[in-house]
Amino acid sequence: MAVLTANMMDRKGYFWGIQALRSGGLVALGITLFGVSPKPGLHGRGLAITITLAVVAAAWIGMIVFDIRKWRIQYPLFLLALSGGVLSILQQGPAIFVPAIAAFSAGSNLEPQISTAVAVTGALSLTATALVVGASTTAVLGFVVILATALAMGMIRYAIAERANTAEQLLEQSLRASAAETEAAVLGERTRIAREIHDILAHSLGALAMQVEAAQALLTQENPDIAKAVRCVERAGQLTREGLVESRRAVQALREDIGPLSEMIGALVAADGGTMATVGEPRKLPADAALALYRTAQEAVTNARKHAPGKATDVRLYYEADAVRLTVTNHLAETDAARPLTNSGGGFGLSGLRERMELAGGTLEAEREGDDWAVRAVVPG
Repeated sequence: MAVLTANMMDRKGYFWGIQALRSGGLVALGITLFGVSPKPGLHGRGLAITITLAVVAAAWIGMIVFDIRKWRIQYPLFLLALSGGVLSILQQGPAIFVPAIAAFSAGSNLEPQISTAVAVTGALSLTATALVVGASTTAVLGFVVILATALAMGMIRYAIAERANTAEQLLEQSLRASAAETEAAVLGERTRIAREIHDILAHSLGALAMQVEAAQALLTQENPDIAKAVRCVERAGQLTREGLVESRRAVQALREDIGPLSEMIGALVAADGGTMATVGEPRKLPADAALALYRTAQEAVTNARKHAPGKATDVRLYYEADAVRLTVTNHLAETDAARPLTNSGGGFGLSGLRERMELAGGTLEAEREGDDWAVRAVVPG
């Protein structure tokens, strides 16, 4: 964006520089034309030159004002070409620069059709005036060539300016697209970090809360069971340490440095007392896909603890030719079984996992199958 700002400042300086040159050109033209013969006067041809010079000056000033006010500059340019054509014949010599400047300015600032019409107006004006006053054909042809040359130079400048404008617009679009892409990447990374934090809290703090609540129940009953309460506290400490490990693992995953998937899931299942089996030859997956499967296993284990306490989980990891599948099943709890952690957590585990799977190009299903609860996930790879 700094480049665009600098370009805008340069164009603004260039614009005002052009206006200053136009103003200086009008002064220089007046001084020059008042010094050549025939000179402006109050009788005959001198009076015609005086009137024409006044029109030229008005058209020239109009060209400057119209350009500054962003009005249609072709109107003063037509008048400048018309009066300049007359003046170039009445006072041959430097006066030819008047219609030439009109043709060049038109070619530089207007579309080709309009700029050509301005130049043709100047050519017709000087030709008609030449016929009236009897100017030589050679002079008329030379003046027409000068107008055509000025017009061609203006059109070349116009084409270069158009290309520069197009390049500047493309640069601006590219910078905006790059900024939008960067913003999208930042938002995506924030979403990814938020998802990791949610999964860690849902798994570690949910299990930790279960142990704390169990210890509290054991200590507040009529006959406190100190030994079991101590074991619950020890388990809570273990879960805290596991939570720290999970945090470090999440940081590694965010750095695209996740460990072997089968080992990670295996350690998770073993710590929970479940069973784990790997089918096929393990291979490295993209970080997002591997982390999505790991979080699926983690969420399934956490949900089993919450909704079916005491029921072990059975995990299967299948490495197939073009995909990796994960299934996690556990027996449903009895209808009257206590579920102290049923209402713990944010309640967004499965929806978050589905979103994660979709981002990794996979799918997730969770449903009851007879007396079991099954979670199935698959990612390409």
